[in-house]
Amino acid sequence: MRHYMILAALFVITLTACKHDGEKMLNALEEQGVGMIIDNHGETTTYNLPGVQDLLRLTAEEPERLKGAVVADKRVGKAAACLLIEGGVKRVNTPLVSTPAREMLEAAGIPLYAREEIPLMVNMDGTDLCPMEKKLLDAKTPEQCAAILRGATIEGFQMLDMLNEQGLSLLVYNNGELTTHANRGIQDLLQLISEHPERLDGAVAADKIIGKSAAAIMIVGGVKEVHTNLICTPARELFEKEGVLVFATEEVPMILNRDKSGMCPMDTQIANIESIDECVAVLRGIIH
Repeated sequence: MRHYMILAALFVITLTACKHDGEKMLNALEEQGVGMIIDNHGETTTYNLPGVQDLLRLTAEEPERLKGAVVADKRVGKAAACLLIEGGVKRVNTPLVSTPAREMLEAAGIPLYAREEIPLMVNMDGTDLCPMEKKLLDAKTPEQCAAILRGATIEGFQMLDMLNEQGLSLLVYNNGELTTHANRGIQDLLQLISEHPERLDGAVAADKIIGKSAAAIMIVGGVKEVHTNLICTPARELFEKEGVLVFATEEVPMILNRDKSGMCPMDTQIANIESIDECVAVLRGIIH
């Protein structure tokens, strides 16, 4: 019994300390009239851009500022929460948090001190949901939320879920139309680029596995966003070079052949070719 009493007392002391430290940072936030304060091992910086602009920039350009930091943010909705999680912050303090944000931070094991919690974050004039909160309503994970804030669509993540659930190999969504495909390798992509190129131009695609060969066809076809379970590094680099948004569950150095004894045959044929148009020309010659 005495052991449990000691643990309970320590818990109360910890909560009191968290509240005291949280209030101290929130008071500084209000006194300085800024939107966010970051304290990282005694080095304090302030930020005041609207919404999550500062967090987006920090996670992309200065991730070391967030790693292990204690943060005070004026409002923490789902958008801010996912970026704080991505940044690896140690603790979050805020005058106002939304329930989805609080749940996301708790699931990530990040302590939160908030003066007030509301069901969903609303816009500044209180007439509607915060645009960012609305945009992320259907996003399931912090990773999905962060990707959507950087330009991904929720449809891409939903397509990959559908692909895996139904045992498909490729899904393409364009202009409100979804097409499904189940052939192995790059057959469906080559058929699309040859017979229905308009379906790829500006499309969102979900593909089970993406090697360099699939990436080259998608790029030449004009795909704008790609989701996959597995991608190889050369494919990811091709997408990034061409400005195609790509989100992969796992990345490997190369896609293996079926018996895992070497590189995928299609990728082998174009391994040393830099021009994506030439890659596609070679692949068309092999398949046909």
